Amino acid sequence: MKKIFTLVVSLTLTLNVFAQGGMWLPALVGSQIKNMQAGGFKLSSEDVYSVNKACMKDAVVWFGGGCTGEIVSDKGLLLTNHHCGRGEIVSHSTLEHDYLTDGFWAKSMSEELPCNGLNVKILEQMTELPLDEDARNTKVKKLKEKFGGKYEYSVEKFYAGNVYYLFIYKNFNDVRLVGAPPSAIGNFGGDTDNWMWPRHGGDFSVFRIYADKDNNPTSGYDENNVPYKPKHHFKISLKGVEKDEFTMVYGFPGTTEEYLPSFAVKAYKDKNYPARIFARQSRMDLMSKAMDANRQTRLQYTSIYAGAENAKKKWEGTILGLNRFDVVNKKIENEKTLLNNAEVKTLTDNYKKVFDENYKYVMADAYFFETVYQTFPFKVGEKAFALTKLDLEDSPEVIVTHANEAVKKVVDLFAARDSALERQLFSTLYKIYTDSCPDFLPESLKTSEDFINYYYKNSVLSDSARLKNFVNKYVYLQKNQKNFEKNISEFLEIIKQDIGIHYYYDLIKLYFSDIAAASYNFDTETENFEQKYQALLKKLQPATIKFPDANSTLRFTFGKVDGYYPRDGVYYNHYTTLDGVIEKDNPQIYDYNVPEKLKNLYKSKDYGRYADTDGKIHVCFLASNHTTGGNSGSPVINANGELIGINFDRCWEGTMSDIYYNPEICRNISVDIRYVLFLIDKLGGAENLIQEMEIVK
Repeated sequence: MKKIFTLVVSLTLTLNVFAQGGMWLPALVGSQIKNMQAGGFKLSSEDVYSVNKACMKDAVVWFGGGCTGEIVSDKGLLLTNHHCGRGEIVSHSTLEHDYLTDGFWAKSMSEELPCNGLNVKILEQMTELPLDEDARNTKVKKLKEKFGGKYEYSVEKFYAGNVYYLFIYKNFNDVRLVGAPPSAIGNFGGDTDNWMWPRHGGDFSVFRIYADKDNNPTSGYDENNVPYKPKHHFKISLKGVEKDEFTMVYGFPGTTEEYLPSFAVKAYKDKNYPARIFARQSRMDLMSKAMDANRQTRLQYTSIYAGAENAKKKWEGTILGLNRFDVVNKKIENEKTLLNNAEVKTLTDNYKKVFDENYKYVMADAYFFETVYQTFPFKVGEKAFALTKLDLEDSPEVIVTHANEAVKKVVDLFAARDSALERQLFSTLYKIYTDSCPDFLPESLKTSEDFINYYYKNSVLSDSARLKNFVNKYVYLQKNQKNFEKNISEFLEIIKQDIGIHYYYDLIKLYFSDIAAASYNFDTETENFEQKYQALLKKLQPATIKFPDANSTLRFTFGKVDGYYPRDGVYYNHYTTLDGVIEKDNPQIYDYNVPEKLKNLYKSKDYGRYADTDGKIHVCFLASNHTTGGNSGSPVINANGELIGINFDRCWEGTMSDIYYNPEICRNISVDIRYVLFLIDKLGGAENLIQEMEIVK
């Protein structure tokens, strides 16, 4: 049957110039291999993806459902980012064994630590499916019968639903922590350096995959499990990288929106991102002032501040890039030709009309989560809401227990925050929301023009002592109290009318009934338009729609090692060295407190075989690979298919790549694999791991 929508881009088969960028499906590597080879790649399509022989895809894993990892030994040894493994490192840390702060190295397999709930998936095969739903379901059923129950199956759509593929995975649930550098290395620079260049982080951690005696996945940890024997593992190169050398990233990128029409890009650039940035900056300004004035407040809010700053910096970088390269007008110019087609014009006009009429719901959604959702009274109301659910049918003992549990959660929340700062944040964020979204405000919150003072004057949730006294008055926290049922009834009547409860409940109710429901309908409608739009775009302008947007399925992307010009007159070199780590050392700042052992290694220049030809330890490097969230931990591969680095971030000035990739400015940041080996060997003393890997010159 003739395919309506073909993925193979014949144009790329005749290219004699190395074109970078794109997130390509592995099964279609044949459409890109000549272009890759023009850039220096020395291997074949079968070396990248094959269902007939072992290849690179067999050594790439989907790590924990949100990151990527790579297998680097024939015993299932796995590398990923430190920030990808941080949750597991923390889960094994105690006051006696603080692996997050001090690092961890298993000197034998018996010392490796099981990670409950962590899994990795390895792609066995991807198969294109029919567009017709019945035919698609029939083919999926046959493939499941063929492969059997030991695999996992996932049907994914591409090009907004113009193409479907079935992904067949092996899912391994026994994954163990093997090693991690101290956080001061793995997270060096913290959120201050996040999205920025130059970078000096040793962002890696080490795990191992275990299987049963037949090398098949198991449902979890078992002491009888043995190290997994992969079909393929990456050799590790000590050669390093040079400017303009070929690089390839293989991983599971999360989400991109490369084919949005101009009006959608403009809405994100001029409305959505600025609104989010403003709300976050307003929070950060208040937090920063309070943190500077009080050490305890700094401890309480450092993580909260960093979380707010992370996405804000990305959005700022995205706007910068979109403006710098005039992306909206570029898209408008590309669309002019399309709009000469009557079918496209009708579709686009209808698409834009629906978009413009309903974008207010998208904005309301953004404001909700950036403002009122972040306020302390909302968090308190969320936890205290359990008090409204006390059941008179329960015994006094059960009622008292449930009341105590709810109160404890609220009291603990108060203990973790600064009340004065939270009142300032509440006032600021509530005003941003009400000024921006007057149509999405429950009637119960219009009680007073000065709502903030009204809340603190009238709600029993506004102070932890006030709440405890209120609960004590009615629940008594004692058994067999006379008139217990009457008191609880009165308690429920009062708490259900409390403005603090209404602040949480009425807002969340309004969100799901008015904002989320409309946003879902908006998403559904725009997806239908996107499907038709991308189909027409592919038909009329095939050169502009090549690879499908990222959707957490396995992709490869390729580019070259390269620096960049972030702004006029400024050039960033393509690598950093250990010199920069030492230059940033500051024992007073947690994220820049370089461990003494690393400083001693630097002083003695005890670099072993891991130094570059310039005699320095290279820490991170830049390349023009097209990456996004989900590519964290991805292998960075050289022209010979050898591992040269671990991807962990992008440069701030090029974060627009989720919407518009430009090889001039878009850069992925990777930790040099030689720095990883140096830290494992010289800092961690884990020579057992070095010996296990296949290291080549």
